Amino acid sequence: MLSDVADLFGAAAPAPAADRRLTKRLVDNWARAARGHYPSWASMQEMDLGEDWDWVFVIDIDRSIGFPYFIYIGDSLARLSDVHLSGETDWTMTVLDKATSDMMSAVAGQGPHYRDDELVLCDGRRIYFRVVTAPLADDGAKITHVIGAANGRIASNAEPSLRLVD
Repeated sequence: MLSDVADLFGAAAPAPAADRRLTKRLVDNWARAARGHYPSWASMQEMDLGEDWDWVFVIDIDRSIGFPYFIYIGDSLARLSDVHLSGETDWTMTVLDKATSDMMSAVAGQGPHYRDDELVLCDGRRIYFRVVTAPLADDGAKITHVIGAANGRIASNAEPSLRLVD
């Protein structure tokens, strides 16, 4: 199956305004569900995130031993698990790995954690990438999960003819 990363992210544009809106909407919903405590995964599922659910992931912290244990991953974000980045020593790193690499920062900070990054795909194209992660707690107090959203844009100077093969 042939897939182009640009199709996943949308139009090529260097300004990731849509990414900021996605991460802001997730954090706004997280804050509404929190009501003075950490929201639970169940309360987040009641939120109407519409198409944003395609870019959301949820990780169970206790089951994450060595790598994230996903209990939910949006369809569009899941497709990024096959999109590899260039690396000096590690060519197995994917865009999804980068999205989840800061999951414990939300736990340590006890609140939403934002990260902007510029990633280089294995074919040389660049992605302007934005991720937000936020803690969840089944009981409102002890953090048990992390919810996150990720999105990005292919850099405008990327060659449109370059494609990635699944």
